[in-house]
Formats: sequence, C-alpha cells, structure tokens
Amino acid sequence: MPDPHSRLGRRVALDPIVAERLRHLQLTAAEAVDGFLTGRHKSPRRGVSVEFVERRPYVQGDDLRHLDWKAFARTDRLAVKRYEEETSLEATLVVDASHSMAYPESADPRAFSTKYDFACQVAAALSFLVLRERDGAATALFDHTVDRVLTASTSPTHLQSILAALSEREPRGETDFEAVMGRLVNALPRPGIVVLVSDGFGDPENLGRAFGMLRARGHECVFLHVMHHDELTFPFEQLTRFEDLEGDTKLMVDAPALREGYLEALRAWRAEVRRVCQGRGVEYELLDTADPLERVLSAWLGRRMARVGNRR
Repeated sequence: MPDPHSRLGRRVALDPIVAERLRHLQLTAAEAVDGFLTGRHKSPRRGVSVEFVERRPYVQGDDLRHLDWKAFARTDRLAVKRYEEETSLEATLVVDASHSMAYPESADPRAFSTKYDFACQVAAALSFLVLRERDGAATALFDHTVDRVLTASTSPTHLQSILAALSEREPRGETDFEAVMGRLVNALPRPGIVVLVSDGFGDPENLGRAFGMLRARGHECVFLHVMHHDELTFPFEQLTRFEDLEGDTKLMVDAPALREGYLEALRAWRAEVRRVCQGRGVEYELLDTADPLERVLSAWLGRRMARVGNRR
C-alpha cells in the first residue's frame, strides 16, 4: 500500500467519518440476485431454504423430501413445496480511469481534488460496506478497455487488494463504454449488482448499449455519475483556455459569454443520460465532487434502502 500521507495514499484511505456515517447502511439488492454463498439476498433460483414460497402439483421424479404432507392430508393430493433460495450479494465496482477523470490536473502531489480521486473514495467506501456485510466485492478499472479486474471475494483482507488497485492507477486513455462492458460482462460469472462510477462523458446511446449488455445478463445496474463542481457550475470569470483531456482540442474562450450556452447544453446532455438509464432500468445518481462524500453516499443509500424495503 502507498504511504498514507501521499496523494496516492490519501486517495483511497477510508475516512473514519465516512465509515461511521455508513455504519447502519447497506448496498441492498433491489432485484433478485444470484450470488455464490448462502446469505441474506433473495435469489431467482428455487431451492431449499427457510422461506416457503408456494406449492405445485407433484410430478414423477420430484424429490420426496419436499412433499407437503399437511396439504396431502387436507386435499388428498400430492404437492411439492417450493422455496426461495437466498444468496449473498455480489457487487462489482466499475471505476472510470480514463483521462477525463483527471480533472482538474495539478502538478502538486499533495492535491486531492480530481474526479478520479473522488471516484476512488466512492469505490473504497462501497467496497468496505459490501465486505462488512460479508458479501462479495469485485472491482474493475477501465478507459477504452478493461484495465484490471479483481474478482469477487468476501474476505475482509480483499479490501486491501481493491485499495491498492485503485491507488496505483493514474487516469489515462479515452472512454469506450460499450467495448468495456462487452468485455466485462464475460468476466462476471453470475448476476449481481454492477455500480459504474464515472463522469459519463461520451455518447449517451453508447452508454445505454453498454448497460443493455449487463441488463440482458440479469445484472442490476447503478450509475453513480461523478462530476466536478466546476463542470456543473462553470464558475470561470475571464478569458480561459480549455483542453480536451481525451483529445487534442484546445480552445481559448470568453468564459462569461459562454456560460449560459454551456449550462443549457449540460442540462440537455444530463437529461439524455438520465433518459437512457431509465430506459434500461438503471438507477442513476449524480455525485458532485464538492459535496462531502459521507453525506452524498448516506443520503443515496438511505433512499435506496427505503425504496427496496417498500418493494418487499
């Protein structure tokens, strides 16, 4: 692990305030998930469990151990009990490590303000939360391709591997959501929750197709849309030079004259991203890097737990 006092170390050092604020929260599955260990989350598979679901008529070849003899005594008909198996949650944190996540770039090694830094803190906090509940946490880093995948594990020591992978990576390359998810979907052996932590820059339809691949395989998807406060408010007050971190474009513009048009274009783009997510059944949450991490995560998880609880 990196020096905890360096920028890399502070990037993934889990803030005790964040950990305390999340202490009573869970990354709960909103849909039936198919995990790899017996646990607390409902699975779409039928099997033997403590929770009885329904009966169906007996057919030759059924396991006699599952016969409902009480129902037979009442109806004189053989019926088989069906149960809903419960499994552990498998959550994959997919973190955008493309060059646009390096905003705002700084030569100061003590700086701690980029979108990637914030995304790493989000992934670290959620991984901590998942592992604390003895669920499986996995991590994938990407730009135009999947850079590294840490397969799911429930071991508490797995958090150190996740933190190391996040801290060692520096943002680079361009983003290609569809290519990334096309590769990632084959690396996830069973349905679970996939949480994308990204600025989402690119074609919303490409993003939608990427989520569509995951949804087709039965994954529940969440998009945590990380944007820098500058990108959301455009606070620049003078002639300013802007550079495309994932391309060669450089522009010198009168920032105040551009602000209204920029903010309108941003609203339209974000509305399209939200529309694409809703159309694919993907949960969407905007995260502003200026907001305290413990507040935005606890608020989102609290709403999610309430919503999931109301469905059950």
